[in-house]
Amino acid sequence: MSPSLISRNVVVSGQRTSFRLEPEMWSALDLICKQEQTDIHSLCTWISTYKPRSNRTSAIRAFIVSYLRDQLGETAKEYKQGPGTPSPEQDNMSTSLRRLFQAAG
Repeated sequence: MSPSLISRNVVVSGQRTSFRLEPEMWSALDLICKQEQTDIHSLCTWISTYKPRSNRTSAIRAFIVSYLRDQLGETAKEYKQGPGTPSPEQDNMSTSLRRLFQAAG
């Protein structure tokens, strides 16, 4: 059984700190770093500087969601249905989305 949260040391603005995130969040951060050709320390410093929140871990999670939504193009979409209203697309889950949910347990 894998741990629900993993701690990793990161240097943010020259100061060593640690963050506890889910393995999926660390994986997403690593993917973003690879995509953006940067390292985890630089990315977390940028997040801390430009996305200030009272909780840095929360800022990192919010950044990951925003980044991935932008990559999917969802930020440009307007949702015409109200919250909680299933769309036809939700009824027919894609194969890749099914695999993602199965992998997540």
